[in-house]
Amino acid sequence: MAEGKVASCSRYLLIILNLIFLIAGVLFLGVGIWIVASDAAMETVTTKLHLSVNVGTLLSIGYAVIGVGSFMFLVGFCGCCGAIRESAIMIGVYIIFMVVLLCGELAATVYVALEKSTIETKIRQQLLSDVENYNNKSNLDFVQGKFECCGADNYTNYRNSYYFNSQDSITAYVPDSCCKSEDEDHKIPVDREACQLAAKLGHTNDTNLFTTGCFNIIQELIEDNSAILIGVSAGIIVLEVIGIVFAVYLCRNRTDYDYYDD
Repeated sequence: MAEGKVASCSRYLLIILNLIFLIAGVLFLGVGIWIVASDAAMETVTTKLHLSVNVGTLLSIGYAVIGVGSFMFLVGFCGCCGAIRESAIMIGVYIIFMVVLLCGELAATVYVALEKSTIETKIRQQLLSDVENYNNKSNLDFVQGKFECCGADNYTNYRNSYYFNSQDSITAYVPDSCCKSEDEDHKIPVDREACQLAAKLGHTNDTNLFTTGCFNIIQELIEDNSAILIGVSAGIIVLEVIGIVFAVYLCRNRTDYDYYDD
């Protein structure tokens, strides 16, 4: 058993911390396997989440989730079992994994901080591309209905879109998801005629039409919740540092009862 009260406390806290990590890894693995193996995954994504995703993209997401879950499970297993058995090898592997994870998170944080404007530009360009290629089966419907916005910069972006220019006679100037709606799917406008007329004439004070661009909404959402995101990220990093400190302390103060490490 680990020598001293501090070492013993480090051991039990390390077990608890990594047990949570291990369980989270199992959950991620389960979700990833379900996405890859289940035929119901696509239906759930399209009908309940209202997202338009092709099979290839969905499978890529599933494999990515499996990869994350596998890594979390492996880290949690090494940390938990290493602490229980006080195995220098398993604790050492756990420390290496945690240091790599911590370095990756710090690098990602620095990248986001330095490339903030570039990331925002890419988000806007992607939104403009989605608007330009809108064809009634787009994730934009979910975004526009959820955040009550229209287009990338505003509703006039649709005047250069495939959606607008492919009509034989102009019957719609914006998708129905740009109009005020009372249904959960955001597909049935309260007053479609008034909304489309407002989009045609540029009546930005009409309450039936969402006139704010989705990029502005997303930008404001990120800025308003930046403190929470920073706090959560800092909390995760602190927990990882604590885990590394506990692991190092336990490894240095363990008792030599583990025959497999001699």
